[in-house]
Amino acid sequence: MNYKSTILAAFLLVGGMASSSAQDINQKDVPSVIKTAFNKAYPKASDVDWEKKGANYEVDFNLGRVDHKATYTASGKTVSSEKDIPNSQLPAVIAKNIKAKYPKGRIDDVDWINTGGKIIYKIDIEGTPDVNVWYDASGKFIKEVAD
Repeated sequence: MNYKSTILAAFLLVGGMASSSAQDINQKDVPSVIKTAFNKAYPKASDVDWEKKGANYEVDFNLGRVDHKATYTASGKTVSSEKDIPNSQLPAVIAKNIKAKYPKGRIDDVDWINTGGKIIYKIDIEGTPDVNVWYDASGKFIKEVAD
């Protein structure tokens, strides 16, 4: 195998692995029970994009100018919902904890996540290094992942 063939094979292998965990799907291929649940919950959604992730269906969409995401089981039950929120809506206790733990960091993005009624905040922090951190609604630190 020559050099170009080896590189092409490597790209195809990596691309195949990346696409195996999530697959974009056409809205017509989403089961009607899921579309019905989604349309009932978000009748004014726009820019709707669907993915199949394992056994679940994930939808990215906008409400007004706000990015949202929702995940559904094959039976149409909501697994989780997520939306971008302004930094100013981050609970003060979390903002205070972040400022203390990452004094040189800057909050870049805040996601509000509801999974079965449990609220979690995912915060992207730019700094040295960039990290993603998760806190529960009470301000308790959950985890940190390098970005």
